Amino acid sequence: MIYDQLTPHRCVAALLLLAISVALMVIAQRRNWRPSLVIAISTAVVLRLAMLVLAYRTQPYDLVNDFQAAGVAVLHHHDPILNNRQNGWGSLPVYAFVLAGAAWTSLHLHVSWLIIARIPAILCDVGVVVLVGAVAGAAGERAALRRFQYACNPLAILVSSVHGQLEPACFLFVLAAFLVALRAGPHVSGLRAIVAGILLGLAIATQTWPAVFGPALLLALPSWRRRMQFAAGAAGIWALLFATMPLTVGTPVAKLPYVAKQLVETHPSIGTWGWSGVWVTVHPTKLPVWQDPLWLNAGSIGTKAAAVGALLAVWWWRRAHPLDVATATTTALVVITPSFGNQYLLWQAPSATARPTRLSIPLQIVLGAYAAIFYLPMQMLTWHNWEMVNDVMMFVSLGVIAFMIAALPWRRRQWHPLQPQQHETERASDAAAALTCRPA
Repeated sequence: MIYDQLTPHRCVAALLLLAISVALMVIAQRRNWRPSLVIAISTAVVLRLAMLVLAYRTQPYDLVNDFQAAGVAVLHHHDPILNNRQNGWGSLPVYAFVLAGAAWTSLHLHVSWLIIARIPAILCDVGVVVLVGAVAGAAGERAALRRFQYACNPLAILVSSVHGQLEPACFLFVLAAFLVALRAGPHVSGLRAIVAGILLGLAIATQTWPAVFGPALLLALPSWRRRMQFAAGAAGIWALLFATMPLTVGTPVAKLPYVAKQLVETHPSIGTWGWSGVWVTVHPTKLPVWQDPLWLNAGSIGTKAAAVGALLAVWWWRRAHPLDVATATTTALVVITPSFGNQYLLWQAPSATARPTRLSIPLQIVLGAYAAIFYLPMQMLTWHNWEMVNDVMMFVSLGVIAFMIAALPWRRRQWHPLQPQQHETERASDAAAALTCRPA
């Protein structure tokens, strides 16, 4: 055992904090809690900051190396892709500007990078709490309950406060796009369609994977004309950010084709999840998986298979609610992908929480427990012991994948939108129920 990053006492306290968050999720569901927005935000902030205090000494590789290198590069007006390791940074410099601010704060105000680099992710995740409630309300769900449950989601707490990943920032743009489309309904204007497209384009510029939400958002729009306007907005903002990189981060114009290739091809290493993880565990290679020709080919084929699986999910749920389409698409992609990071598990959480199935909340608990093992106790293991536990977790991931598939909205492949009069009646009923439950 090693305790340089996480002590047993801090690990136990962090796991207890996650247990409390899970208990709040379950009790809220059982008792139909509808806490106010202030309570939901306060709960989210307390849980995430408490986890930060307990686990900030842990050092996720990308946070400590790739993110810091990207922030320092942008701070000096250098391209974060060209001034990083191969596959170290694979996005347009949207979030890299945030990391540049964190790097400046760490350098000049002497705040630990391990703390300041996680603060933007935590703040974004608090914003996601608000948007999950808003999107749930637009979908006819209990907004107050759903945003509180996301505030207590153990996986979201880990990804933002321990890993400091980009997922919360991407969700801010994605959920805002869903909110624009869903609130307008079938009467969405061209301007709103373009705004939704711009928001998705910003999400894709922050990190490439939010493109998986594109089909769900397209299906949320009522006509091909609106879909074309949406696509134009997304493509236009992405192209603008890419074309201005020579001005914003000093990218040499001659290097733009290379940068574009890196944006398309960047992905994590193969073999840390599902079928690929079991394959690497059973048949280890002397070469690293990112160098071995066998695994490079398997990764390339597996990535294409994951994309096909996501498209098949879109076709199967094409008449479902857009949030169900989003849940199905992200789940299919994660289930099949050969390249994986634990933060991928969060991709389905906002849509599945805003419009859950019977197994959605239990799934969030299972995914949180699975990720917690990697983020917390495994950080105290020596390399040899870590490899042994990791091999076991690859087989455990097969059970997690089966649960993810079971939790899909199989019985909700047909969506019948409420008419405006029905929607207003339902909202009035919810308001009356809230007033009835309010203590005197």
